[in-house]
Amino acid sequence: MTLDTPTAELPPRAPRRRWWIAGIGGAALAAAGAVFVTSDVRVADVEMPWTSLVRDAGIADALALQLSADSAAAVIQSAALTVDAVSPLVSAAAVRAFYDARDGAPAWTAPADRDAAIRLLSRADRDGLPVVMSPEITDLAAQAAAPDSLRARLDARLTAAVLAFGERLRTPRADALALYGANAWEPAVHAPANLADDARDLAADLDAADDATSALGAFADRHRPGHAGYANLRRALAREIDLAAAPDLTIADDLTPGDSGAAVQTLRARLAIEDAATPARGTYDDALATTVRDFQTAQGLPETGRTDAATRAALNRRQPNAIPAIVLNMERWRWMPDSLGALHVFVNIPEYRLALRETDADGTRDLFSSVVVVGQPSWATPVFSDTMETVVFNPTWTMPASIQRESYGRLRPDRAVRPPGPGNALGRVKFLFPNRHAVYFHDTPSKWGFSVERRALSHGCVRVGSPRDFAEAVLSRTNRWDAARVDSVITGPWTTRDVALAHKIPVHIAYFTASADAAGRVTTFPDVYSRDPRLADALGLTPATPTIVAATVTNNPLQNG
Repeated sequence: MTLDTPTAELPPRAPRRRWWIAGIGGAALAAAGAVFVTSDVRVADVEMPWTSLVRDAGIADALALQLSADSAAAVIQSAALTVDAVSPLVSAAAVRAFYDARDGAPAWTAPADRDAAIRLLSRADRDGLPVVMSPEITDLAAQAAAPDSLRARLDARLTAAVLAFGERLRTPRADALALYGANAWEPAVHAPANLADDARDLAADLDAADDATSALGAFADRHRPGHAGYANLRRALAREIDLAAAPDLTIADDLTPGDSGAAVQTLRARLAIEDAATPARGTYDDALATTVRDFQTAQGLPETGRTDAATRAALNRRQPNAIPAIVLNMERWRWMPDSLGALHVFVNIPEYRLALRETDADGTRDLFSSVVVVGQPSWATPVFSDTMETVVFNPTWTMPASIQRESYGRLRPDRAVRPPGPGNALGRVKFLFPNRHAVYFHDTPSKWGFSVERRALSHGCVRVGSPRDFAEAVLSRTNRWDAARVDSVITGPWTTRDVALAHKIPVHIAYFTASADAAGRVTTFPDVYSRDPRLADALGLTPATPTIVAATVTNNPLQNG
């Protein structure tokens, strides 16, 4: 038995089809039978020569022939497997590894398994990714009696699409360095993925799970950014997409425990969009009342268990205009480190906020937070991650040459170094995480900046609104300092003291113009440095309009970094 070997050359790239589900026009285009293919994926519309396979061979036999053939690489490449000519998303070797782990058995011949894979891929929009319809996979769903050779071909291509989807979940679609430059944005460098291991893990998931839906869910979760910020935005995006196809909850009167009828069924269906599905019963029972209370708690409403007017209004709340911002900021999470650290400092520039955070199995919570002042647009605070090593009390300050020129019109060596004291622009304390940008956190004698709405006022460093409390929050956890010890240094004589942290703390200066809470409520922040439009263009979204104009700042000799 022989297998005809086609030329490895692919036909010209077909015109791209790109849709942003519910992001442009508000229409949800994903449907059963859709297969995920990113807009950068190449699909060869060419008849592959698998008709030469023996028609009555089993699907597993057909798979073995296809994956061992000289043409296998071209076969796999034709299934949407490259972002560009040199950056493969999935290789033929990865697909082979998947089937090797399954002893050559096909994965998607059972309708329930195939439908689970198709559903996963067709819901790529929930991760801010485009969905493209592939008739070939749709044909598989409609052709239960297809020849083994065709079903084997489509099994391999569906596997390739699932593996490619996993890579696309964690791989940034836009290049932050290319968009903004290294002086403005340093995205995290992620270790290269081992695609063959990913494939074997997927095979193990399918083998161990009770059903394909659970296995594919575990596979996708491993590839998504593992941060609560991403998960919350994803939940909010899914909610908006689902609401786009759902009518408002039109119930005129309050529903209370004991009620029954169609209105109760409508309420149950609506709660399902909130990830609060309940059994399909027509009675407002105790379980439904508990679900309503949970929803009310998440929304900050009185926990009555009644579907009152305020609860109905919250259920009908929609934020379709937030969808582009959600998608942009989900992409930014792909630029962040895989782990932020069990204890870490997080600054969100557009929010003008710093937090000392702790992350464990129960989630992430703020141990301390403070308003901050960040860099002016012309002296933008850069986005990067580093490690805090030292707290310096009563620091000296050497005025940078650039600030000397701005403040005095020329270099003034006689005024360049400021000793500790009330006139020092760094105030009582600074927090060092050595980096090439010479950026740090610090106190300031100029407190007025914390009371204004638009706090992009500094020369790039981050001024902390509550520096004494921040010092205590850090040192109590790293060096076992108590409040009295902090106060003795920060309120005593102006004597410089460097305190090396016994346990260094990761620092992340980030730029998110939208966030969501666990209930899917979205908050947007001003695009301080007008960075949204460039990313929107890179992702094919309608460019956003900058939402803030920089405040005017007059030159001031006390103006610090």
